[in-house]
Amino acid sequence: MIRRVAVLVLAALLAVFVMPAPAAGPGGPRLAMSVFDGYGSEAITTGPLGEDPQRLVGGPGALIGDSLSWSADGGLLAFTTAAVESTASGPFGTGWAVVGVAGTDGGRSRVFPRAFLNAGEPVVAPDGDSIVFSRAKLVKELPDRESYLFKTSIWSLDVGSGSVRRLTRWRLAAFIDPISISPDGSSIVASLFDRRGSRLVAVDLGSHRIRRLAVLPRDAEEPTYSPAGTELAFVRLKFAHTSKLPDRPISELMVARADGSGARRVLRRNGYISFLSWDPSGSRLAFTRNPPAEATGALEPEAGNKVMAINGDGTCLTRVFTDPEVTIGGSAWQPGVGREAGPISC
Repeated sequence: MIRRVAVLVLAALLAVFVMPAPAAGPGGPRLAMSVFDGYGSEAITTGPLGEDPQRLVGGPGALIGDSLSWSADGGLLAFTTAAVESTASGPFGTGWAVVGVAGTDGGRSRVFPRAFLNAGEPVVAPDGDSIVFSRAKLVKELPDRESYLFKTSIWSLDVGSGSVRRLTRWRLAAFIDPISISPDGSSIVASLFDRRGSRLVAVDLGSHRIRRLAVLPRDAEEPTYSPAGTELAFVRLKFAHTSKLPDRPISELMVARADGSGARRVLRRNGYISFLSWDPSGSRLAFTRNPPAEATGALEPEAGNKVMAINGDGTCLTRVFTDPEVTIGGSAWQPGVGREAGPISC
């Protein structure tokens, strides 16, 4: 739910995007993050403790979405952008953001007007050849109501040709949001919201069938595979009810086996935890931490929010990056051999 709210807000705000060809990035462990300073936004990378910030793509006058996704070799980054007019129309609506990619070798920068994003954010397949995303389609306006009947499905973009195709059948009155692809490229783990509530599901990319990760609780969100594909990190969002204040969010960072079993709590904090990302060694997790809005308790990212990191066993919580003049979206460790950050020492 956190990711869905973020991308829908940004899609409404996106302006003209200038995409220069990025320079080759520095070696060693790097953490990419989306940052906005009031003049534009960019994807930057830093060292594992926030040192040596380097612009990857974007800048003044540009605005990219919160979520960043890497190919398995760390050579291609996908993001949300509005650099060109999307081709969406009719039951898909108009004015949506589209998928953009940038290569860290200085090439492959491109936007895809056919790959419009009206219901989710892009996730790169490990081989970097395709990108998956969710798409919503209006079925009808409900009479005498300020609401609509819609359906969603998962789609795939071919990075080479720019063509898109539907992967899963349409699901009526349901929202499906792909979050992470397994390292072997065989399945996608996604959040599914429908009349029965929310739950995590796995989508088999061979059969395109969807199955629930039944062991996980219904309030689980943001599932993310570890680099080896053996573990799954996710967030449980709860609310503390008081008589004087709005519901106050409490986020629990959890780690389970890939099938959802054996879940254990790594961290519990007030506010919102979102955009989980494992470092290439599988030893530590980065995430964005946002305090709730004072008046409503809702998720409203503001300047001065933080990117944090913690070991997978729950030790050594560390602040990685914050700036009182900057609002941070998502963060994503750059994969690839030689980019392992390893465990945090404390």
